Amino acid sequence: MNRAAIKAWLTALPKEARIVVAGCSIASGLAVLFLIAKAWVFTAESWRDIESSEPRIARLKGYQAYQPALRQAASDAERVLSRLAFESGGDQSQTGARLQQLLRGFAEVAGLTVRGSQLMPSAAQAESTEDFIVLTVELRMQGLPAALDGFLEDVYAHTPMLKVTELNMVKARNRRTSRRRNQPEPEEEQNLDVNIQIAALMVSA
Repeated sequence: MNRAAIKAWLTALPKEARIVVAGCSIASGLAVLFLIAKAWVFTAESWRDIESSEPRIARLKGYQAYQPALRQAASDAERVLSRLAFESGGDQSQTGARLQQLLRGFAEVAGLTVRGSQLMPSAAQAESTEDFIVLTVELRMQGLPAALDGFLEDVYAHTPMLKVTELNMVKARNRRTSRRRNQPEPEEEQNLDVNIQIAALMVSA
């Protein structure tokens, strides 16, 4: 139906019908305009969201690209930390007891006699920090210098790292025995009384 036919058709209608048709036409036009405006706003917001998301997407892609390097760095950090400190898997007293057992084992293997050992009180751990706890074990031992050397070799070769913070030693006292002049002293008289403190780091829980 062309424009002339539509105009003729409207003219033939009663006045009231023409008003109704005109009102419906206006309402339809407004509805179409509203939908167009709504679609335009939605499209504009979508583009704005896409533009604002582009930097985040770029960062995520960057993280994905560096994931292998990040995993390797985390693995390297854990490996280095395991060489420096005991894990925080137990409380301080449990880790201290393990450290005592470890050091007593070193002494026995080296040939030293352990007279006693103790975990130093927490108040004495002045070097502890927020990230690490310093555990210090004191041992009183007796044995030959060669045995002490073997003990210290095991201490310094251990992982996590151990540190000798104090070492005092004196020649052990032995009962006097009669011997000929210029006769070498028995090997037993070469024993040392050793008082040693050894520290280790523990990761704070």
